[in-house]
Amino acid sequence: MHYSIVNCKDFSEVSILYSKNSESNDLQSNENPVPKEQRTEENDEFIQKFLNYKAHNKQFEYNNLRRLENCKLKIYKESSYFGQIANGKRNGKGVLICNNGRTYEGHFENDRKHGQGYEQLPDNSIYEGMYINGKPEGMGKFNWANGESYEGSWLNGLKHGQGIWIGVNKDSYIGEWKMGSPNGYGVYVTVSGDKYEGEFHNNLKHGQGIEYLQNGDIYKGQYANGKPEGQGEYWWNSGSYYNGTFMNGLRHGKGTWIKDNNAQQSDCYEGEYVNDKKCGFGIYRWETGSRYEGNFFEDLRHGFGKMFWNDGSYYSGMWEKGNQSGEGEYCKKGEQPKFGIFEKNILIKEDFDKIRKQAPQIRIRQYTTSQRSVRANSYQSNNNYVNSQINQVILRPTSVKQKTQTIQTQSKNAFQSKKKRQFSLQKQSIDFNF
Repeated sequence: MHYSIVNCKDFSEVSILYSKNSESNDLQSNENPVPKEQRTEENDEFIQKFLNYKAHNKQFEYNNLRRLENCKLKIYKESSYFGQIANGKRNGKGVLICNNGRTYEGHFENDRKHGQGYEQLPDNSIYEGMYINGKPEGMGKFNWANGESYEGSWLNGLKHGQGIWIGVNKDSYIGEWKMGSPNGYGVYVTVSGDKYEGEFHNNLKHGQGIEYLQNGDIYKGQYANGKPEGQGEYWWNSGSYYNGTFMNGLRHGKGTWIKDNNAQQSDCYEGEYVNDKKCGFGIYRWETGSRYEGNFFEDLRHGFGKMFWNDGSYYSGMWEKGNQSGEGEYCKKGEQPKFGIFEKNILIKEDFDKIRKQAPQIRIRQYTTSQRSVRANSYQSNNNYVNSQINQVILRPTSVKQKTQTIQTQSKNAFQSKKKRQFSLQKQSIDFNF
């Protein structure tokens, strides 16, 4: 038997296998020029390599290969080959052994891995599957030395198509791949047990999806660059619920929050959010029936707002960090409104000039025809001018406008006589907890 000694580079062609944690090339790129063969005597040292080689498939054992037609030994600068040769190139079945411990057994075509093959890298990572023009393509499985694995479709040396990836810590992804990264629809399960079902783009959750967290929370909606963004719904394991917009994984924009989505009556908020906190205009309703309408900042009532308690009392004015603070109007049910300056829910300075004057209702007495006649006869003795005025009264009562003006004037004078009275607003006990 004869062997050939040739000077060339490593035996493999481009075979790039991207792992989830790294984009380094597990299989390096090396082209093999057509070797110049030089006949020498048989060398037992190289033959012994193939005799000691433990083939993954028995058909690639030394004694089985030597029975094949055109089986020869070829020696390269950093590797050696034993298998079928045609037209001076590796064609058919054969085994390649590299000096650094890397091995390949399988089919060749025109000096390149082509067809079914089994390859083991120096770090004991293994690929088994189909090759085309020296690169994994078609169905195949790659097992990394650290325990990570991928089984599925390949294209041009990259994960492409349907496949299953299992990580070092048993996290996993099942779904579509595109040029080495999850793209399209898939299911991802994390180490902690969180589960995401939906669309991916460039290895990130992107598009429509639903995520089940290990603690029982659920999110359903749109994603962008791995985080909830756009319209979505979130269910907390405590029973709370949110429906609205998200940005960068946080509630942001308009939305509706319900404290207990399973209860008939529950605290709820409808309004604007900024960075996961109530901020801007909103309406907060307590399960007791109380309601606040106004501005929020950092989850607290802040700015102008109106508070309506379930007992009929109300406050309209300025708020600061959740407390009545600044100018405002407070009215307890059945009492006169009080205006002034508030500080931490207490009226510290009352402004009497701004107290509203509520005009009493005007009651206009209606007369029957007989009553009008009696009243007209009682004024017969007056002069013609008075009689003409009485005739107008018989036709219709005094106008509402005139009556209102008179009563308002009297009411103003009556109130001014009590102006020296001092009012005090007792401190309210209010539920400020959201």
